[in-house]
Amino acid sequence: MSHTAHKTSGGMGRISSMDALRALAMFLGVGLHAAMPYTWHPFKGLYHDPYYTDITYDYIFFFIHIFRMQLFYVIAGFFFRLLLLKIGTQPFIRHRVQRIIIPFVVGLFTILPLTYLPAAVARVSAAGMGFGMEGITAVLKDIFTWRGPLHLWFLYYLSILYAAGLVIRQVMQAPALREWKGTKYLQGGFSPGGFLVLMALASYMSLWMFASPFVEYAPGLVPKVSFLAYYGIFFYAGWVLHHHMQRIFPLLKRYAVPFTVAGVVVGAFAGWVKIDPGAPEMGRALLQACATVSTMCLVTGVAGVFLRWVNAERPAVRYLSDASYWVYLIHVGLLGGVQLFIGDFPVWGPAKYATALAVTVGVSLLTYQWWVRYTIIGFYLHGPRKRPAAGLPTEANVSGGQPVI
Repeated sequence: MSHTAHKTSGGMGRISSMDALRALAMFLGVGLHAAMPYTWHPFKGLYHDPYYTDITYDYIFFFIHIFRMQLFYVIAGFFFRLLLLKIGTQPFIRHRVQRIIIPFVVGLFTILPLTYLPAAVARVSAAGMGFGMEGITAVLKDIFTWRGPLHLWFLYYLSILYAAGLVIRQVMQAPALREWKGTKYLQGGFSPGGFLVLMALASYMSLWMFASPFVEYAPGLVPKVSFLAYYGIFFYAGWVLHHHMQRIFPLLKRYAVPFTVAGVVVGAFAGWVKIDPGAPEMGRALLQACATVSTMCLVTGVAGVFLRWVNAERPAVRYLSDASYWVYLIHVGLLGGVQLFIGDFPVWGPAKYATALAVTVGVSLLTYQWWVRYTIIGFYLHGPRKRPAAGLPTEANVSGGQPVI
C-alpha cells in the first residue's frame, strides 16, 4: 500500500492524497481568476488590464477551466460516500450544513460585498464623486447589488448534489431495489476502463445542453439542469471511486503520467482551435469530443499523480489543505483590488500576474492564520484546530481531520 494513497489521519478516514488534491482544485481557482484580466480575449463585464494582455493567459485559463471543477466534484463525491458511511445520515447532514451551507449563506452577505468592493471604489473614484456621503452611498449600493453568487456557486450546486445523493441512496436501499441485479452497475460494477468510457460518453452528451462545447459559468440561484447533470456525472464518479478505490487507486497511479500527457496534448489542440483565430475551423461535435477527452484524461491523470507522489501528511501540505477553503472563499476580492491597483502601471506584464497571485495568496494565508485557523470561522470551515503547545510540532495538536468536501 502506498504511503500517499491510503494513509489516514484524525480518526475520520481522511485520505491524505485526496485531501491534497482538493486543495489543488482550490488553489488552481486562484490561478484561473488571476489570469482573467490579462487574457487576449476579454471577459465581458470584467476588468481587463489596459496595458498588458497576452494569449498565454487564455491558455492558462483554458487548461485550468477544462478540468479543475470536474476534479473538484469527483473529490466531493468521493468524500461524500466516505463520510456518509463513516458517521451516518443525520450526522452527515449536520456536518454538511456546518461546512457548506452556513459558509455559503454567510458568504452571500459578507464575502460577496467585499468581492465587489475594489471595483465599486474604482468606479466611484473614476466618476469623481470622492468619498463623502455621496460616494460612500454609491459604493454601498454597488456592493449590495445582487449579481449572482459569483465564485460561491459551487457550494450551492454541491449542496443540491448532496441532497440528491441522499435521496437516491435512500431509494436504492428499498428491498426490491437492493435485490435488483442492475444495482451493482449503478455502484460502478463495470471494469474500470469501461466505467471511464461510460463517464466520458455521459459528460460528452451532457455538454450538448450548453451553448458551447465547453462547460460554462453557473450564474444565479435558479438551479440549472445542465450544470446539475454535467457536474453530477463527476460527483457520481467520485462516489464510485470511493466504492472501488482498492481496485481503482492502483490503476490511477500506474497510468497517471500517460493520462496526464494525453490530457495536455488533446487539451492543447482543443485550446488552440478555441483561442487562436488562425486555427482551422472545427465542428462542434469534434471540438466537444476533444474537450471531453482532455477533461477525462486530466482528471484521471492528475488524481493518479497525487495518489502516487504527493504525501499530504507533510505538515506544510496539510496546512495548505486546511487553508485552501478559506483562500478560495476570499481570493476574488483581493485579486480585484491588487489587479486594479497595479493595472495603471505599465510594468512588465508577467510581473503583474505573478504579483497579483503572490499578494492574494500571501494575504489569504496570513488572514487564515490570524483570524480563521483557531477561531469560530475555522470551526465552520474545517473543524476545530488546537494551537500547538510549546515545544511541539504544529501538526501534533491538530484535531478534527474531517474532510471539507
